[in-house]
Amino acid sequence: MILLIKNMDIFQVRGLRGIRWFLYRKYYGAPKLYVDSGVDISSAHTNSNARFEGTGKINLGKGVYIDYSGGVKIGHAVAISSGAKIFTHNHDINGKFKDWQKNGITYSDVVIEDYVWVGSDALIMPSVKRLGEGSIIGSGAIVTKDTEPYGIYVGNPAKKIAMRNVEELNE
Repeated sequence: MILLIKNMDIFQVRGLRGIRWFLYRKYYGAPKLYVDSGVDISSAHTNSNARFEGTGKINLGKGVYIDYSGGVKIGHAVAISSGAKIFTHNHDINGKFKDWQKNGITYSDVVIEDYVWVGSDALIMPSVKRLGEGSIIGSGAIVTKDTEPYGIYVGNPAKKIAMRNVEELNE
């Protein structure tokens, strides 16, 4: 029931966003989850690995889709921009049946470490196990492999084009 209520049009009104955030936070047990409209966090296939875990401040843009069939863990200060999609399952491409729907499903879990920024319309495919701390995924990138901490990735398939020059300031 809560899943149906949280995306109702009434909660798109600016003053009622807090209610939508509360519903998402309560349902997923993620205390600092900020969710824009049209977000779909769901398990496409029920299994024992299906879980969504948000451990810190997470911002999900409009129209984000997260499939947690294989398990998703998101760290602190993560931004996933509008239209981005994360997949954690696939049908077995080496199955013996011609009809792909008859072949088994493979699951994979993904960890999105702290300070990751996923650009708009990026795709994170089931082959990805880890988006390294501080990595940036460019808009429209299709990520098929794990990313290095503080790497910047763009393209199809996504390739590292640079490293972020991050320096923490001690105050």
